Amino acid sequence: MEKNTFVFKFKIKTYKISWLKFTKIHFFLLILCFNFLFVFKSTVIATTKINSNIQTDGSLSVGTTSNGAKLNIFSQLEDLRLIYDNSNYVSFLASSSSGLAINLSNNYGKWVMVGNATSPSFVHGNKDNALLGTNIEGSAILSGGESLGEYAGPNIINNSQYSVIGGGYGHKIDWLGTGDPGRGNFIGGNGGNGGNIIEKSPQYSSIVGGDKNKITSTTNIAPYADFIGGGNTHTIDSNGVGHNVIMGGQSSNYVYGNGYASVGGGSRGTAWDYSFSGANSQAGSSGKAYAVAGGGYSCPATGAYSMNISGGYCYSLASGQYSFASGIHAKATHDGSFVWTDSNNYDFSSEAINNAKFRATGGMRFVTAIDGSGNTTKALTLSTAGNAVITGGVKLATTDTKPICDSSTRGYLWFTQGTSTVKDSFETCAKDATNTYAWRTIY
Repeated sequence: MEKNTFVFKFKIKTYKISWLKFTKIHFFLLILCFNFLFVFKSTVIATTKINSNIQTDGSLSVGTTSNGAKLNIFSQLEDLRLIYDNSNYVSFLASSSSGLAINLSNNYGKWVMVGNATSPSFVHGNKDNALLGTNIEGSAILSGGESLGEYAGPNIINNSQYSVIGGGYGHKIDWLGTGDPGRGNFIGGNGGNGGNIIEKSPQYSSIVGGDKNKITSTTNIAPYADFIGGGNTHTIDSNGVGHNVIMGGQSSNYVYGNGYASVGGGSRGTAWDYSFSGANSQAGSSGKAYAVAGGGYSCPATGAYSMNISGGYCYSLASGQYSFASGIHAKATHDGSFVWTDSNNYDFSSEAINNAKFRATGGMRFVTAIDGSGNTTKALTLSTAGNAVITGGVKLATTDTKPICDSSTRGYLWFTQGTSTVKDSFETCAKDATNTYAWRTIY
């Protein structure tokens, strides 16, 4: 081969081109041909069809020749894929609801913006999280939706506007086909754990933590502005008036009735409408409202306007209307009764309407005056022996008709004020040795 000569062999003939005659123009044309062959070969291998159109205004359409943007991609399966490798990528899809779905490979989850006439709604987290129904504007599922655990499953918002699930798994803000769409509800807080439910077209209700808590309505009247703070298996069964609160606690606190009821904490506490239960007790009952059970174990106040202020294992009861019980085994079962007990583990019960009873086996003292240092100067003391000690006088002002002296009035003292010319008399009812009862004159 001659020096400075390239040889190009083709099937038909061999050409010799002198290096001196191979100018820059020939070199440029040669490179252009190689590029054309490479692109043509890659295109044929990659796809058998390119359905695209570059408009005269510079717009690009893929999958359709009609476009309203500079870049228009038409697909009902997947519009765009950004790939790291064959197993890790991000997929973009325009949904039938005029929204945007961003799906991750390997079932890592998805992020969805659902379009509506008012405002966008969002879904993020587990791939099965869902916004359902047509009334979901302004709602969002921010994260969560795990597939493990007893209450496994996605988070769901169904026909609830401006509502949020913040995390956890198996939560539902559910319409259940009753009443108007729900609105303004919230589940989540610090993770929200699992299985919390707000249902029956709820309005402005919240469960901020815990698991397996529920705000519902057996009367199918939308729960309204109800709140559960945490814990588990708590239930608010609201009848529309709402504004009920379970502050938290371990488990199984309940609120029933027509609203404005509260349970403070603990477990197994129950409050009916307009009532308050501290823990482990019941305040109010069906049709009997405005009760207070202060706390302790088994210390119910089930009568209307009743109060049971106790603590510990009290087994007390205020079941009468306007009744009051305090202490262990205090039973105020009559209307208007007042029962106060000490620590002895025996029942102590009211005996009549508007009856007051006190049990204080360590004695009682009523102080009516003190000195400048707080020391008692006047008091009535009832000792454990049953004696009354009075630091002051005793005045009898008996103006009623003197009763007959018999076995039922035996031991009575009676003072009778005389007129201006008649002396006073002081008598006691007693029997003599013949078992005859009579008033005996002391003065």
